[in-house]
Amino acid sequence: MDVFSELRRHAGGNHPQKVKLNVVLAAITDVIHDRRGPGQREDHPISNTEYFAALMTALESNDSSSHAQEIMQLLTMVLPEVHDAVLRTKFDAVAHAMIRIMQSNEEDISLLRSSLVALGMVIQAQEPSASVWNHPTTLKYFHVLLALAADPRPKIRKAAQSSIVKILEVHADAHCDTLSTHIASFAENILASAVAKDQTKVLQLVGFLGSVLPLLPGKVVTSLTEALLKLLQTNQKTLALVTLEAFDAVVVSPSSRLSAECLTSLLTTVLSLDSNIHDQQHAILLIQITCRALARLEPLQSTRELLPRVVVAMCTYFESQHTQVHRKCAELLNVALQACLNLGPHPSVQRVLFSLEGLLTLRYQHAWSSIFSLLTSIVGFYGENAHPAFDSIFSTTVDLYAAMDSMPQAHDDMRKWFTRFLTAATTSVGAEVMLSVVPLQNDHGIVEERAWLIPVIRDAAKAGPGRLEYFSTAILSLAKTCEAVARADSTTALESKRMQARTMQLWSLFPSFCTHPTDIASHFKKIAKTLANAMSDKRYPELQLLVCQGLQALLKAAAAAAKSEDDDPSDVDQAALAKFAARFLPLLIAIVEGLDADTESDRLQTLLDTITNYATLADPEFVQNVFKQLMQTLLQTTTAAKKSADPKAPAAVAMLAQAHLHMSIALALVGIIDVSQVALLYRVVKPYMLDDTDPVMQKRSYSVLVTICDTHPAFAAEHLTDMIESLSESLLTCSVPAKKMRLRCLHQIVRAIEAAEHPDTAFVPTLVGEIMLCTKEANAKAREAAFEVLLAMAKLLDAQGNLMDFIQMVLGGLAARTPHMRSASVLCLSRLVFEFGRTEVTIQQAMPDLLRTVLMLLHEKAREVIKSVIGFLKLGIAILPKEALVEFLPSIVNGLLQWIGESKARFRAKTRTIMMKLCRKFGYEYVASLVPEADRKLITHIRKTKEREDREKEQKRESRGQKSFEEFMQDSDDDDSDHEGGAATTKSSKGNDAVAQQRPAKKIKTANGASNYIKENAEEDIVDFLDNAAFKNIVPSRKAKRVESDDEFEIAKDGRMIIPGIPDDDDDDDAMGDSEDEDAVRRDVQKKLANMGLDKKRKRDAAPAGPTAGNEYRAKKASGDVKKQGKVDPYAYIPLDPKLMARRNKHSAVSKFSKTGRVGKQRK
Repeated sequence: MDVFSELRRHAGGNHPQKVKLNVVLAAITDVIHDRRGPGQREDHPISNTEYFAALMTALESNDSSSHAQEIMQLLTMVLPEVHDAVLRTKFDAVAHAMIRIMQSNEEDISLLRSSLVALGMVIQAQEPSASVWNHPTTLKYFHVLLALAADPRPKIRKAAQSSIVKILEVHADAHCDTLSTHIASFAENILASAVAKDQTKVLQLVGFLGSVLPLLPGKVVTSLTEALLKLLQTNQKTLALVTLEAFDAVVVSPSSRLSAECLTSLLTTVLSLDSNIHDQQHAILLIQITCRALARLEPLQSTRELLPRVVVAMCTYFESQHTQVHRKCAELLNVALQACLNLGPHPSVQRVLFSLEGLLTLRYQHAWSSIFSLLTSIVGFYGENAHPAFDSIFSTTVDLYAAMDSMPQAHDDMRKWFTRFLTAATTSVGAEVMLSVVPLQNDHGIVEERAWLIPVIRDAAKAGPGRLEYFSTAILSLAKTCEAVARADSTTALESKRMQARTMQLWSLFPSFCTHPTDIASHFKKIAKTLANAMSDKRYPELQLLVCQGLQALLKAAAAAAKSEDDDPSDVDQAALAKFAARFLPLLIAIVEGLDADTESDRLQTLLDTITNYATLADPEFVQNVFKQLMQTLLQTTTAAKKSADPKAPAAVAMLAQAHLHMSIALALVGIIDVSQVALLYRVVKPYMLDDTDPVMQKRSYSVLVTICDTHPAFAAEHLTDMIESLSESLLTCSVPAKKMRLRCLHQIVRAIEAAEHPDTAFVPTLVGEIMLCTKEANAKAREAAFEVLLAMAKLLDAQGNLMDFIQMVLGGLAARTPHMRSASVLCLSRLVFEFGRTEVTIQQAMPDLLRTVLMLLHEKAREVIKSVIGFLKLGIAILPKEALVEFLPSIVNGLLQWIGESKARFRAKTRTIMMKLCRKFGYEYVASLVPEADRKLITHIRKTKEREDREKEQKRESRGQKSFEEFMQDSDDDDSDHEGGAATTKSSKGNDAVAQQRPAKKIKTANGASNYIKENAEEDIVDFLDNAAFKNIVPSRKAKRVESDDEFEIAKDGRMIIPGIPDDDDDDDAMGDSEDEDAVRRDVQKKLANMGLDKKRKRDAAPAGPTAGNEYRAKKASGDVKKQGKVDPYAYIPLDPKLMARRNKHSAVSKFSKTGRVGKQRK
């Protein structure tokens, strides 16, 4: 790989340094080719070793002084790719050359830095072993790097420190600690000599040690840590901050080798510091060091004694005014507690928990968001073991929630924090444990202040195991108590309503306790009677849904347990539930029969799902008997309804509603009954499919047929012919609501024919017209089902080789009398071509004839037909090759152009899209030759639009490329600049007063996003934002200053202003030429817009023609108004103008009304 490939890309660029590098690189490359023997080709790639040798030779020559910088940069680019064996062999020579260049160019920062980087790379390549690094020569060069690591020049110092860190990383991977003593001596010497004299040097050293300490052995780290800890005792804030950053880097690094003694000393010192909790940076550093050091100390020795002290110290940081400090403290304290806190009866653990509970006082209210996040994480980590250790925290939290209304600065988010924490805690310890810690009831009944816990328990109980026994003994007993209070005579109406609501809330816990039950086999029989009575309770109809949801959860849990236990196929939980099927199924059916399907559809579906799930566990014989009785009741009900003299009579309507519910129950049991009952059901529903007087029953009959085909495919295959005949007979009697289910029936029948390889497809011509019309239905699901049936039939006939016959059937719809049918035919044809046109050769061959036939419809007046034809044309243009499409081009263009100008047809965009496709495929000139002269502007517009889009894309592409190029061309030296102690300087330009006076105002953003501007004036003082009068310089908008002319108008003796005309000098002709041309163009444009009816000036904006303010009644020789003969009394009016309603025109509106009112004085 060529290391200079990126550099060569910029050989012809504008960057002078890159150009110089490419010139030197080309010279080096020529030298390498000249040195090669005659047998080697010049196009053979040059190896990195050859580049290295040539660059070193050029560097050592006497003529390289003028290009030493470029050679060194090229050398730093190639050194990382040179093999280590080469660098180890040439180490002494290369290092000596680097030292010589560094000594002779001490003032050239760039060259010195490049030489230093190259020296570091060569040293880094040496073998990391004690034998090599104990050699005096190697140590001599390494000490050069150490000396430069304390250099006052930022670039040199950073380059040396970076090289040392890379060398130590190599040694740490090889477990070579030879250099650690040298690093320690270097640091100790600086600390000993510069602490009192040169604080800057100490700051630079401490920052360097933050990168080095994680790579040093434990003994050296301990000694250097003790030296750095002394710096924390000084009063130098900056020095202490940099030292803390170094400790943070050591503690956070997983590779740092910290001993228990070192960590203990660090923790003791940090905890003894006087920290300013309101100093965000300092506080965050102390939090990170303390918590991470404690977490790292735990595996080495016990932290039981230190942990309470650390927790107390961390709790003080929650008093800080910075939210970031709260979040960081919660995050890292969570890490420390999870690593060190072992819950138990030890006093240190109790002290920690007491400190955590203390965070729930009002003193820390402003930090409760982070505190509850911390508590949530801790409780979730310990799970069930959080009880009983955190019981007091749970109780305190509940009490705080009850007293929240009386708290200062309480808000809704606090309720979310409390609820989120209690939900996580209940999930961890379990609902039973939580209710034992904070019970919902007392001696007088339910505790209203804790009623908010019921939704918390409901959500949390779904995640953990639950016991039906606990629900029946604890929850239901409390619900019965609430119900008894609600029914008591002494209870007020309001209290009774409240107690009934509490009863329903307690019952809402039942589905949650049924999600993961552990005692179905032992305790479901004890609660089954209560559940049945609750479903029959007329006072609480909502209990039916809750009990059904719980039963479904129990059935699901029992089925999951049966699947997981392979050794016991007859699961005891399912057996316990199956014993009560004979009681619950009739009860559920009776409840369904009493529902109103129109107003209680949600409850109906839940009940039907429960019937379906419970029937799977019931005895099959019992289910068959129930189904037989259901069918008998259905037939009796429908027969009685049909015999009614008045079908709209209430009794007849009620019987039909009952029949509909019975059919819904039968639909729920279709997948469970046996084949004999399926045959009975099929015989029952066949007459309903032919009866269009009851659309609901017809729709459900089709749904039953779909379910039969889906769940009993053998029965469907056996009765396939009869089903096809039934569907064909019911074609003319299908109601609109039943179309979707009928189409799904047809789809199931086609799938059954395909699966059974039924040869008879004679029903297809009978039903294809219906399917085509259904593709135009208003119901989207019906349209989708129609297209699915259409494609299924096409695939069925395609498998038999009769696809073109099916397409001919679809084409037959083009001869229909109604435009609706013709449009549906074209739409279906488009879908078939879209699905099969790219794969079926027969369709591709027939495509010209199909297109020729469809093009004839372009001259129709029905818009729905034209819309379908345009869609087909898009497919034709995409599928047909250019040679086959050219003969249809005149017909397509002429047919489309008659619709493109029709504004009401809304086909402009679609036809323009097709014209664009044709222009791109055949060229603008050819398509324009087919277009009449009056419509060729459209082709010109399309061409110009496409060219404009191409130009914009090209400009965007170029701008992106230019941006990346400029970023690449930035000098790398700018990235290495050091800002330590640097001061920004500003240059003031003199003699530019005019420019200074016209400086634009600076734009600022307000809190709500609005833009304000700061007025600046070079002649005035600088705006002082600390001054209370500074707000006068902030304006809501930028306004241009008016230029005041020095010329003043002449004033006549009577006070009139004399405005002279514009002189007609020849000298002004050139100056006025441009403006006259612009005025002429503007007048022409306005005239054309007026002719087109697009003039921007609206009639309502023009001044009214007649008198508006009562001027015609003003007296000429007196004050006030006069009456005129033959006219109405004097009046004044203002024309209604919507503009005056705007807020910005309020002043103008008021002035108009005021002027109108003062036209004439009121007569006395």
